[in-house]
Amino acid sequence: MLKDNADKVSGDDKGKIESAISAVKDALKTGDASAIKSASEKLNEVWQAVSAELYKAASEKTRAEKGQGQPGGGEQAAAGRNRNRAAKKKARSSTLKSSMRRNKRLESELPAPGLAWRG
Repeated sequence: MLKDNADKVSGDDKGKIESAISAVKDALKTGDASAIKSASEKLNEVWQAVSAELYKAASEKTRAEKGQGQPGGGEQAAAGRNRNRAAKKKARSSTLKSSMRRNKRLESELPAPGLAWRG
Protein backbone atom coordinates (compact mmCIF):
# COMPACT_ATOMS: atom_id res chain seq x y z
CA MET A 1 0.00 0.00 0.00
CA LEU A 2 2.89 2.31 0.63
CA LYS A 3 4.07 1.89 -2.95
CA ASP A 4 0.56 2.67 -4.26
CA ASN A 5 0.36 5.89 -2.25
CA ALA A 6 4.02 6.91 -2.28
CA ASP A 7 3.28 10.22 -4.01
CA LYS A 8 0.64 11.10 -1.42
CA VAL A 9 2.59 10.24 1.74
CA SER A 10 5.07 12.71 3.23
CA GLY A 11 8.70 11.74 3.64
CA ASP A 12 8.35 11.81 7.44
CA ASP A 13 5.41 9.43 7.33
CA LYS A 14 7.21 7.13 4.90
CA GLY A 15 10.13 6.97 7.34
CA LYS A 16 7.82 6.06 10.22
CA ILE A 17 6.14 3.31 8.21
CA GLU A 18 9.42 1.89 6.91
CA SER A 19 10.86 1.93 10.43
CA ALA A 20 7.82 0.07 11.76
CA ILE A 21 8.07 -2.45 8.90
CA SER A 22 11.72 -3.13 9.65
CA ALA A 23 10.86 -3.57 13.35
CA VAL A 24 8.29 -6.22 12.39
CA LYS A 25 10.82 -7.97 10.15
CA ASP A 26 13.40 -7.98 12.96
CA ALA A 27 10.83 -9.33 15.42
CA LEU A 28 9.91 -12.09 12.98
CA LYS A 29 13.56 -13.10 12.74
CA THR A 30 13.81 -13.47 16.53
CA GLY A 31 10.62 -15.51 16.73
CA ASP A 32 9.61 -13.82 20.01
CA ALA A 33 5.80 -13.74 20.01
CA SER A 34 5.49 -10.69 22.27
CA ALA A 35 8.02 -8.73 20.18
CA ILE A 36 6.16 -9.65 16.99
CA LYS A 37 2.84 -8.62 18.50
CA SER A 38 4.25 -5.33 19.80
CA ALA A 39 5.94 -4.47 16.49
CA SER A 40 2.81 -5.40 14.53
CA GLU A 41 0.65 -3.20 16.73
CA LYS A 42 3.06 -0.31 16.29
CA LEU A 43 2.99 -0.75 12.50
CA ASN A 44 -0.80 -0.84 12.58
CA GLU A 45 -0.94 2.38 14.63
CA VAL A 46 1.45 4.18 12.29
CA TRP A 47 -0.37 3.00 9.18
CA GLN A 48 -3.77 3.99 10.60
CA ALA A 49 -2.52 7.49 11.34
CA VAL A 50 -1.13 7.85 7.81
CA SER A 51 -4.32 6.38 6.32
CA ALA A 52 -6.41 8.89 8.24
CA GLU A 53 -4.33 11.72 6.77
CA LEU A 54 -4.70 10.28 3.24
CA TYR A 55 -8.46 9.97 3.70
CA LYS A 56 -8.73 13.51 5.05
CA ALA A 57 -6.73 14.91 2.13
CA ALA A 58 -8.84 12.99 -0.41
CA SER A 59 -12.07 14.17 1.23
CA GLU A 60 -10.94 17.79 1.19
CA LYS A 61 -9.88 17.51 -2.44
CA THR A 62 -13.23 16.01 -3.45
CA ARG A 63 -15.13 18.64 -1.47
CA ALA A 64 -13.10 21.42 -3.10
CA GLU A 65 -13.68 20.01 -6.58
CA LYS A 66 -17.43 19.73 -6.05
CA GLY A 67 -17.73 23.24 -4.68
CA GLN A 68 -15.42 24.71 -7.31
CA GLY A 69 -16.91 23.01 -10.36
CA GLN A 70 -20.33 24.61 -10.14
CA PRO A 71 -21.38 27.98 -8.78
CA GLY A 72 -23.68 27.44 -5.83
CA GLY A 73 -22.51 23.84 -5.50
CA GLY A 74 -23.31 23.84 -1.81
CA GLU A 75 -26.96 24.73 -2.37
CA GLN A 76 -27.28 22.14 -5.13
CA ALA A 77 -25.79 19.45 -2.93
CA ALA A 78 -28.19 20.37 -0.11
CA ALA A 79 -31.13 20.28 -2.52
CA GLY A 80 -30.01 16.86 -3.74
CA ARG A 81 -29.81 15.56 -0.18
CA ASN A 82 -33.29 16.92 0.53
CA ARG A 83 -34.71 15.21 -2.57
CA ASN A 84 -33.03 11.97 -1.54
CA ARG A 85 -34.49 12.23 1.98
CA ALA A 86 -37.95 12.90 0.55
CA ALA A 87 -37.70 9.87 -1.76
CA LYS A 88 -36.62 7.64 1.13
CA LYS A 89 -39.46 8.93 3.30
CA LYS A 90 -41.97 8.26 0.53
CA ALA A 91 -40.61 4.74 0.04
CA ARG A 92 -40.86 4.04 3.79
CA SER A 93 -44.41 5.36 3.83
CA SER A 94 -45.37 3.19 0.87
CA THR A 95 -43.79 0.13 2.47
CA LEU A 96 -45.58 0.83 5.74
CA LYS A 97 -48.95 1.17 3.99
CA SER A 98 -48.35 -2.05 2.09
CA SER A 99 -47.48 -3.87 5.32
CA MET A 100 -50.59 -2.52 7.02
CA ARG A 101 -52.80 -3.71 4.15
CA ARG A 102 -51.19 -7.15 4.25
CA ASN A 103 -51.64 -7.40 8.03
CA LYS A 104 -55.28 -6.37 7.75
CA ARG A 105 -55.87 -9.01 5.08
CA LEU A 106 -54.18 -11.69 7.19
CA GLU A 107 -56.18 -10.70 10.26
CA SER A 108 -59.41 -11.07 8.31
CA GLU A 109 -58.43 -14.65 7.46
CA LEU A 110 -57.98 -15.58 11.13
CA PRO A 111 -60.89 -17.33 12.87
CA ALA A 112 -63.01 -15.31 15.27
CA PRO A 113 -61.95 -15.51 18.91
CA GLY A 114 -63.34 -18.60 20.62
CA LEU A 115 -63.80 -20.57 17.39
CA ALA A 116 -61.70 -23.62 16.59
CA TRP A 117 -59.37 -23.42 13.65
CA ARG A 118 -60.23 -25.77 10.85
CA GLY A 119 -57.15 -26.33 8.80
